[in-house]
Amino acid sequence: MIEVSLYVFLIIYGILLAIFALMTLVNLFHLFAYGFLSFTSFFMTFIFFAGVVLVLFITYKLGLQIDWSQTFII
Repeated sequence: MIEVSLYVFLIIYGILLAIFALMTLVNLFHLFAYGFLSFTSFFMTFIFFAGVVLVLFITYKLGLQIDWSQTFII
C-alpha cells in the first residue's frame, strides 16, 4: 500500500493556479495589445477578476478546514 499526503493535492492545485495565472496574463496582454479598449472589455475583465477572487476566497476558506498533514492509503 502507498500512503499519500494531502500536501500532494495542495501542490497540484498550486501548479494549476500558476498555469491559470500565466494564461490570464497572456489573455490580458492580448486584450490590451490587440483588442479595442472599450467599456465592455473593461467591464468583462472586471467581472472575470471578481469571479476569480470569489473562487480563490472560497477555496481559501475551505482549505483552512483541512488538516494537510493527514495521509491516505491508495
